[in-house]
Amino acid sequence: MADAQFVLALDSGSQSSRALLFDAKGTVLANGSHAHAAMRHPEPGAVEQDPIDIRDCLFGAIRDCLQAWGGDPAAIAGVSLTTQRTTVLLAAADGTPLIDAVSWLDRRTAGLDSEPKTALRLLLKAMGPNALLPRLLAKSWPRQWRERDPETLARAAWMSPIEGWLNHQLTGRNAVAPGGLAGAWPFDVKKRAWSKPGLLYTLLAYEPRWLPDIVEAGQRIGAVTAAAAGRTGLVAGTPVFACGGDKQAEALGAGVRGEQRNVGAVSLGSGSSICIPSLKPLASMNYHWLTMAGCEPGLWYLEYLLFRGMWTARWFARELGKDLEAEAARSGRPAEAYLCDEAEAVPAGANGLVTWPRWSPTLQHPMETGTCVGLRETHTRGHFFRALLEGIGFDLRRGREILEKAAGVNIAEVRVGGGGSRSSVVVGILADILGVPIVRPPSEELAARGAAIVAAVGSRLYPSYDAAVSAMVPAAETVRPDAKRMALYSRIYREVYLPGLDAVRKLSGRLVVPHE
Repeated sequence: MADAQFVLALDSGSQSSRALLFDAKGTVLANGSHAHAAMRHPEPGAVEQDPIDIRDCLFGAIRDCLQAWGGDPAAIAGVSLTTQRTTVLLAAADGTPLIDAVSWLDRRTAGLDSEPKTALRLLLKAMGPNALLPRLLAKSWPRQWRERDPETLARAAWMSPIEGWLNHQLTGRNAVAPGGLAGAWPFDVKKRAWSKPGLLYTLLAYEPRWLPDIVEAGQRIGAVTAAAAGRTGLVAGTPVFACGGDKQAEALGAGVRGEQRNVGAVSLGSGSSICIPSLKPLASMNYHWLTMAGCEPGLWYLEYLLFRGMWTARWFARELGKDLEAEAARSGRPAEAYLCDEAEAVPAGANGLVTWPRWSPTLQHPMETGTCVGLRETHTRGHFFRALLEGIGFDLRRGREILEKAAGVNIAEVRVGGGGSRSSVVVGILADILGVPIVRPPSEELAARGAAIVAAVGSRLYPSYDAAVSAMVPAAETVRPDAKRMALYSRIYREVYLPGLDAVRKLSGRLVVPHE
């Protein structure tokens, strides 16, 4: 293996796109990052992003990374891209977007009245809008576009996750890895391939011609085109390898592998999750957790997702921390970091303040809302923020217990990544609530590291994932739970958080809320 060989990892998330250049030892040699334009909200519940802006940010990040490095791009052995999941767009045959990408944060659904087949429409109506099947079908993107924008849907040559479209912009091929397919797709997670055309396509309203190619993780999608090379600074012909979704890439970047059944991975991103590896795809009948294909063949992750996790910290800073904006701009330290300082000065348990961070409803409970209980006149903003962070921890603990029961394992260690892992306050709270050691890698950019490992294996810098992970995942610090705080949090979780979850769901369903 030549010393002059490197891999480029690309990570396009909700807020920004990043490019990181790694050497074969896993050292980050250079990076670039461009923030995306603000998300658009054309109607109540809608969250959309400009795909051209996302692509331009990704290409700009690549240019900045290569410029900061200053080396010969011909020495880059391979490129791999991981992205936010469940962000989808329609495109023409040449890849031109026909519509803004619908973000994974979008809350719109299709109505039952738009079903053209009379028998199916009557059946769904008889089941009622709150039954699981109608709610699942309502999340189908073709059904939604058929209802609100049938003309654009009729013009579409393909429908793709943002991963597939960005791979197309790099290589000319619309292709996704199995792990990039989350949400209402006609996808066979066990076979890691599209389902055969049939009833599922009818129910979800898909046409096979819309679907991108599926390329197994670590396999070659294609090569950087001359057009993409001109816009990025990469060398035309550089191989691009399939990776998959950002949560699975984070787990790989943290070194969580299939044989480590008692090790979990927590992502403290906009959507916060906990997952555990599995050598076989298990099924959740109630969708309390998902089975996602990993970023390597033969591996899956069982994943529990808090739809708006650390997103709520950003929301809190934006809405309740406006006085911190000027200082944050001067120091370059985010407002959330100042709020963490305030939360650190508050004792564990936030002096009796408890938050259920259900800012967005789930498939199983479409009426639930975020709730805070225990307010007293002595509570400050720091109490509120700590209670919010603790609420995220409590919800992830619930997810941990759900996954442990499903897989028949006991999680003994958790590895953490995502933007929230920058904060020692957040990681400390999580360790105390989960009650297990938290391994905190030196960088929160674990998704990019996972993509780098995929590129290193795909380009034959390493003969296997075992070898690549061993060489490219660095040693990390371990944060251990405090016994006293752990006992307090366990009591709050058992006596307040869990029973309160059912209570607040019932109350949320009775709220009278004007149309947004």
